Amino acid sequence: MPAKKNKTKAKKADEKEETTTLHVETTATGQATSNWKEKGNKAFSAQDFSVALECFNAAINEDKSNHTLYSNRSATHLALKDYLKALEDAEKVVTLKNDWPKGYFRKGQALEALLRYPEAHQAYQEGLKVDPTDKSLIAAKEELQKLFDELKITERELNQAGNPNADVFTSMVHWLREGGALFPKLYLQYYSEDYRGVHCLTKVPADDVVLYVPFKYIMTSEVAKASDIGKKIVSSGVDLRSKHSFLASYLLQEKAKKSSFWDPYINILPAKYANMPIFFDEELLGWLKGSFCLGKIADRIDSLRREYDNIRRAVPEFAVYSHEQFIWARLVVITRIFGLVIQGNKTDGLVPYADMLNHKRPRETKWTFDDDRYGFLITSLKTIQRGEQIFDSYGRKCNSRFFVNYGFALDENEDNEGGDEGKKGKGPSDNEAVLRVELPADDAAYQMKLRFLGGRPFQARREFQIPANYKEKKCKELFSFMRLIHAQDSELMLLSSSDGLKLDDIEPISIRNEIAALNTIKKVAAETLAGYPDSLEHDRELLKPGALVMFSNKRNCVVQRHGEKEVLTWLVECADKAIPLLQMPWKDLKRIAAKHNNGASSFDYYVTSVVVVLVKRG
Repeated sequence: MPAKKNKTKAKKADEKEETTTLHVETTATGQATSNWKEKGNKAFSAQDFSVALECFNAAINEDKSNHTLYSNRSATHLALKDYLKALEDAEKVVTLKNDWPKGYFRKGQALEALLRYPEAHQAYQEGLKVDPTDKSLIAAKEELQKLFDELKITERELNQAGNPNADVFTSMVHWLREGGALFPKLYLQYYSEDYRGVHCLTKVPADDVVLYVPFKYIMTSEVAKASDIGKKIVSSGVDLRSKHSFLASYLLQEKAKKSSFWDPYINILPAKYANMPIFFDEELLGWLKGSFCLGKIADRIDSLRREYDNIRRAVPEFAVYSHEQFIWARLVVITRIFGLVIQGNKTDGLVPYADMLNHKRPRETKWTFDDDRYGFLITSLKTIQRGEQIFDSYGRKCNSRFFVNYGFALDENEDNEGGDEGKKGKGPSDNEAVLRVELPADDAAYQMKLRFLGGRPFQARREFQIPANYKEKKCKELFSFMRLIHAQDSELMLLSSSDGLKLDDIEPISIRNEIAALNTIKKVAAETLAGYPDSLEHDRELLKPGALVMFSNKRNCVVQRHGEKEVLTWLVECADKAIPLLQMPWKDLKRIAAKHNNGASSFDYYVTSVVVVLVKRG
């Protein structure tokens, strides 16, 4: 919203003016109204907007003809981000007293918050007809006019830039705007066939609604299930492997039509997904040798094939779509879908334009489905400058999920969640590696330990996909398993007598046990590292600027395998550093432990939560 800071000051001035110019009625009802209004003004000034709203509601119940009460409540709704109600009250103000300029100011504010800038401009103009000297209206109109002028300049610059895909994207934008979608401060930027983004036409302040898409333009799972193909899938009773197949099938149905409501959206979807690992050729897959992602890619290909075959067998009409077309549709869904809650019901759907935002953490926008406006909203969480790309967050996921599911891998973990050594951009929790370990069949207590694990031989073998962070549950599960398989004699008896033993969260048992667990983890991690043809240092060279094309498939492969190697290397180094500490007397460890206690790395946490506990215990 333009001139946000100035408007806040104006808003407080408005409330003060309305209080001082209040005509105090002599009747009991008038006095009650005055009291509620005074309380509401005080609560508003204290930014206790919920209380202010209750007070103004009570005042309006006592006097439904007082235009200043609706004005105050409009300002309160605006502060609470209930923009539709703010507009409703502002329009009531204008109806009750059309010669009062402040009503038009309130109306303009609400319309701006709803992204309806031309209407807001008109409201300010109408107010200035009533009072050409009103400072709040003059300032608001001037700020909005500056925005209009900047948007026109930027759009002219964009039109001069040109773009080979401009026609289909322009058609989608017109289609959305004709249906009531609003995104006046945003524009699409095209980098390549597989990479696009959304940028800001002008400076966007924090807490600004930047996009609104009405429900009608959201392709939900319910819409898909209610379609012809959806009904046939449901009635067939086929057991789908993924609920995303409903949307994928509906997408194929609409794409095959000569004319569909969704054509403007379908036409902007990528014709192919060359960046997705399931389409990699042998040469590209060779760049992933040693990576556990090869298994995930194979699993994904197999899963999609099975899903397609199942649907085709259950629904004969589905045979008109090829396996390749089905894969395309499923990739559209998985790379673009939003989880939504609409009037209390959980669902998911494809949201045109919103799904063009690329991923970045920490998040700088938030999104939700607004039941009152009955549409999808994206709101900024920080100030974003003109021309900058505006991002969404796909959530905190390891690189392997981004890579296999979305076709990209992140160089850095910008929010440093779980980061090691306290260095920004070096967050190993953004990466994971796989370790495969098992309970040795020749273990003297094999049968007893196997019973702990479930009693079946295959349960003695485990695969752990973990980050380089002992704080993380996944990492603790690996250590818990290793502590169990290295437990001996009294240690094992202690575990067997424990009430409510959690196999995925076994606390450190003894120094001997922990050293044995660390040695085995180090051994398995080193063996896994040896399975890669290239070293971690080699990958670091390839990731230096200019070595490989940014965002290319080869570079994504290197980013992925590099991250895995970092995790494995961390496990080796963790054992190398921790074992000598575990072998120290407590009097010698004290000084070292104090330094780790003040550290922020995941190894510091392991030292303070495991090593110190065991050594102090003796």
